[in-house]
Amino acid sequence: MNAASELPLSDWNWAELMLHQALVGAISPNFRLVELGFESGCWSIVVTLTEDRSDDREMVEEVCDDMSCYLMDLQGRISRAAEANCAATVVVSREPIIVDPASSRRRVFMMRQN
Repeated sequence: MNAASELPLSDWNWAELMLHQALVGAISPNFRLVELGFESGCWSIVVTLTEDRSDDREMVEEVCDDMSCYLMDLQGRISRAAEANCAATVVVSREPIIVDPASSRRRVFMMRQN
């Protein structure tokens, strides 16, 4: 059993809501995909960008920091394990997005593809 499946659904729902809140006003047209995972006792935010831009990388770090703060505000509403830090990973790719149905990550944002 992986760490992601050990968290209660309510923890996942709170974490996803806090990530949504952190993303308000942060998503630029360069953002293609935002996924949320829980790996090795840490929330993992994976952002796929079309182009490597420093301002978008900074925004991803801000989103990660904001989500960590929002999760701290939920002490007592989420499990101790879910009060974990956040780590961000930025992927730069123009390749078509193919979603792996076996992935334990949740898609939080996905740019419409024509």
